[in-house]
Amino acid sequence: MNPHERGTPVNVLAFDIGGTNLRSALVDDGGRLGARRDRPTPVGNLPALLAAIVAEAHALQADADRSPVALGIAIAGYTDTHRGLVYASPAVGLRDASLGAPLRDALGLPVRLVNDVNAAAWGEARVAGSADLVALFIGTGVGTGFVSSGTLVEGHHGMAAEGGHVIWREGGLPCPLGHAGCYEMYLGGNALGERARQAGLGADAHALVAAWRAGSGAAAAIMRDAQDAVGSLCRLLVTLMDPERIVIAGGVASRTPELLAAARAAVSPHPLSAAAGAVRVDPATLGDRAGLMGAAWLAHALVAKGMLPRDSELPPKGHGIPPA
Repeated sequence: MNPHERGTPVNVLAFDIGGTNLRSALVDDGGRLGARRDRPTPVGNLPALLAAIVAEAHALQADADRSPVALGIAIAGYTDTHRGLVYASPAVGLRDASLGAPLRDALGLPVRLVNDVNAAAWGEARVAGSADLVALFIGTGVGTGFVSSGTLVEGHHGMAAEGGHVIWREGGLPCPLGHAGCYEMYLGGNALGERARQAGLGADAHALVAAWRAGSGAAAAIMRDAQDAVGSLCRLLVTLMDPERIVIAGGVASRTPELLAAARAAVSPHPLSAAAGAVRVDPATLGDRAGLMGAAWLAHALVAKGMLPRDSELPPKGHGIPPA
């Protein structure tokens, strides 16, 4: 029997893997966040990352009154959601890495892998009760996630909605992924920090914003680019997706409300806004829980579809990746 048909809460394990923090939690099918754990992410070391996930899963299971029945994983990077692969995650230091199969074998649970911004977009849409939402995350990098007609838009491989790597200025600032002029290079925290260092304004995006607010002309030029970029990107997102709302999150965005103001100013005169009513541009509400909650709800969807392992598919005791 599908656990969702029994009328009792069902737990899943949810993980959000970023370049700094490995967050994990138990989440039931009512969206209630149970036990939660955070630890540093083992960057650039796949075996250590897998072992850390297994260790956190075991710790969460030990505290649970009901065993989890699925695993949802949100990770920063290009993912193949169908095969459980991470093609490239510069933040986590992975390339062509398999997460789904080894974790399924180690834990005996179905695994739903998803890009972290897509997961966050799904989480924000669920909380907002919005069937048509775009999430724009401006942090270390820039990412977008689309929910359209109540469906998370992931594309053929799960790599859709990479708005941060759409080219804004042809032949502009070079991106580590090999192209130049994308939105991320004018708006992301790493890129802003690099521009600040080159201009002698400080070591990172925090210093850049502080110099801007203190009246630095050099900082103002860089931040004018950032405001123009966020406005242009939001207009593009409205044109492509016709959303009910755009939610903006991420460390750089939360510390720089001027970017939210620039996004609102850019979207308000958009022809679609004028024709159909204003597209709302709001701060995101879930904070650092967005990826966890989105991954959890996507894992619950596996359970609801009956995609649970049969007893014969469960690994024997002691099989799999040892805890860290």
